[in-house]
Amino acid sequence: MSYVECIEARWKSGGTVNALRMTPAEWDHLQRTYTVGDLLMPCCEGAAVPKVSPNGHPFFAHASGACSESEESQWHRAAKSVVRATLEALGCTATLEAPGMGALGRWQADVWAARGDVRLAVEIQHSYQHLRDYRDRQAKYREAGVRCLWLLRQDRLVTLMTSMRKENGRGMLLAGAGGFDPEVPVTGLALDEAGEAMIQGGWALQAPLADVLEGVLTGRFICVEGWWTLDTPEVLRERIRENEARAAANMAAMKTRKRRR
Repeated sequence: MSYVECIEARWKSGGTVNALRMTPAEWDHLQRTYTVGDLLMPCCEGAAVPKVSPNGHPFFAHASGACSESEESQWHRAAKSVVRATLEALGCTATLEAPGMGALGRWQADVWAARGDVRLAVEIQHSYQHLRDYRDRQAKYREAGVRCLWLLRQDRLVTLMTSMRKENGRGMLLAGAGGFDPEVPVTGLALDEAGEAMIQGGWALQAPLADVLEGVLTGRFICVEGWWTLDTPEVLRERIRENEARAAANMAAMKTRKRRR
């Protein structure tokens, strides 16, 4: 799959256009009046075309259908853009690649946001990073009183969770037992080609990006039994028990089928 920088484009004459900040009427007017070449993609400066996804969401696509950037770079750029736009829609002041410093050292957040007294750094990871690097960066934010959320591509989330589980000796992923570090708020981010974003953090968390970001801002995004979730501990533990019961029933059914062969 090829990802595109779908939320923003740049006018050739100067200035930017953000798809999520336009009304449907404004977007329709843009589609009817722009000329190919007026709008440029920020990733490779190819011509940008304003479109509408099957679900009714506006986005920009490459006029040629191709981009010279790698898929990983496209994903990272698109993720930063949609996270910033979503935070702004939630009433935050948000910027990209924001530097900062605390007692434990410097950082540069992929997306930095502030709302009231809450400061939030969102780190978007698409390449390999050692578990200690997640913890080191997290410690810097925690010491400085900054909330942080790590958003990972699905393949990278699986790799990180495997490392966490190996470290705490839990081995293979079981039906109900989670393996996330309660000190590193992390989940998976899925983007489609139209830039629509969903959080996919395992069976315990499937939610729109806006819901999870609001949960982090308000302290509702918590780790329960090794799972990062928006549920209350009581609700998640009941879901864990149900999941374990289903897994046990499936295992028993498999054993019965094998005996009958």
